[in-house]
Amino acid sequence: MKKKRYAYIFDFDGVLVRTMEAHFQCYKQALKEFGVPINHKQFFHQAGMTGQEQIRYFVERAGVKADIGEIYRRKRAIWDKNRHAITTIDCNVAFLRMLRAADVPVAIASGSSRRTILPIMKQLGIETDVVVGADDVRRGKPHPDLFLCAAKRLGVSPKYCIVVEDSDVGIDAARAATMKAIRFYDNE
Repeated sequence: MKKKRYAYIFDFDGVLVRTMEAHFQCYKQALKEFGVPINHKQFFHQAGMTGQEQIRYFVERAGVKADIGEIYRRKRAIWDKNRHAITTIDCNVAFLRMLRAADVPVAIASGSSRRTILPIMKQLGIETDVVVGADDVRRGKPHPDLFLCAAKRLGVSPKYCIVVEDSDVGIDAARAATMKAIRFYDNE
C-alpha cells in the first residue's frame, strides 16, 4: 500500500509575514490618486483576492471610470518603496522550517504576485518548495485556483493538503479545493 504524502500550503501575507497593513496603505494611496475610496474593513475581509481584483472591487463600488492596470502599477511602485519594514510572523515561519526539515512538501499560495513575494522571501530567508502567486492563476481566492496549482506543482493530491490561512476568502478557497484548513489569527 502506498503511503499518503501530506503537504502544507501557506498563505503569505498575514500568515508568514506582516504585510497587510502596509499593502492597505499602498492601495489607499494609489486609489486616492484616482479618486477611489477604500474601506479598511472590506479590504481585510477580501484579503487573498488578487491585487487587480481588489482594485476592481473598489473602483466599481465607487462608480468611477479608471484603468485597473494603471492603478495596480501605481500601487506596486508605492509598495516597492515601502517593503523594507516587513517582518516575519515567527511562529509560522518556524513551523514552515520544521516541516521542511522533516521533508514535508511546503508551498506558498498567495493573492500577491511572485514579483512581490520572492524578494521578501529572499530578504527574510524564507524557503519553500513551490511559490504560487496571482500571476500563476486566472482567479484569486475564494476560488480554489491558487491552492490547486500549488498542490499540482508539489505533486500532492488536494485531499492531502493542509492550508494555513488568515482570511475568510482563503478558508473558502481551501474548502473549494477539498483541502483541510487551519485558520491563523495574528494577535500582534
